[in-house]
Amino acid sequence: MTKGDTKLKVQSISKRFGQVIALKDVSFSLRQGEFLTMLGPSGSGKTTTLRAIAGFNPPDTGSIRLAETDVAKLPPNKRNIGMVFQDYALFPHLSIAQNVGFPLEARGVQRAERKRLVDEMIGVVGLAGMEGRMPRQLSGGQQQRVALARALVFKPELVLLDEPLAALDKKLRMSMQLEILRITRQVGATVISVTHDQEEALVMSDRIALFSKGELAQIGKPEELYRGPKSRFVADFIGEANLIEGNVENASGKLCFSGPGFVADVPDGANRELRAGDKACLVIRPESLRVHTEPDSSNGLMNRVAATVRDIIYLGVECKVIAEIGQVPVQVRSRDLSLMQTLQAGKPVKLTWNPEDAIFLPSSQ
Repeated sequence: MTKGDTKLKVQSISKRFGQVIALKDVSFSLRQGEFLTMLGPSGSGKTTTLRAIAGFNPPDTGSIRLAETDVAKLPPNKRNIGMVFQDYALFPHLSIAQNVGFPLEARGVQRAERKRLVDEMIGVVGLAGMEGRMPRQLSGGQQQRVALARALVFKPELVLLDEPLAALDKKLRMSMQLEILRITRQVGATVISVTHDQEEALVMSDRIALFSKGELAQIGKPEELYRGPKSRFVADFIGEANLIEGNVENASGKLCFSGPGFVADVPDGANRELRAGDKACLVIRPESLRVHTEPDSSNGLMNRVAATVRDIIYLGVECKVIAEIGQVPVQVRSRDLSLMQTLQAGKPVKLTWNPEDAIFLPSSQ
């Protein structure tokens, strides 16, 4: 199987625990060498989907095809899947080399070949020279590398990561995101990771599968979910977003959006489902808004709105402005740090944005 071929196909799987529907008709596919992150709030179905793929909680209905074989009813040890658990699950009485070599020994690989593969994988994860250490002698990041090496050493069809960075502090978590990418790409692994951390998902993923209430809300490249959310839930969950309710109107044959005290362009093709008379939600990312302190500095742009400053927060390389449009709170992120001196709480300002930076969604979503 070559890079880009379909490695995994999940088709219409559902899972119920008593009266609770944990998964409802979930379908997606995964390509060879792809890194997919399943993201969502607690109880959204992402971990249940991972455990269904692993074989710990087989689905009630649907199929899971791995390398052209339906594995939905197979036990975990028959699926040729590697897994890294949240707590790493290293054997405390075994050395690094013994931990990494355990799945090879369980598969009956001869000692000489086993040593070669273990040494090779320990080198890939950057722990050469530490083969004889015990797990208690390792840092959290090192333990995680051992767990990843153990999951990769037998060349599984698929690697599953269950919140692999949750136990690490923020700074180490950021460095390990890139390290996991390096390691999995170097060996050509096909990976599914589960997390509730959206920044982690944006950094590490070829694609993101966003779950909500047991269903797949949207799947796509990180920039597709960020720039082109298909629902209010997706827009609100991925990154920061300003959500403003209003109505779609027809102005001289062209659609416009009427919000609280302002009117904005609706670009052609912004959302083909919108019609004049619809209620809609305007989505604007904080970095897409600009603050104008002078009355005429917005140059008469249609996409402008009067707002009142409520707070200015210093964030190092940028500042965050909290403002209100009527009673609607909005956030602005700007690298113009002079705003820290020019803005004051209670001061009126104008907010503007480019029409192409706005996202319009039906309110029913």
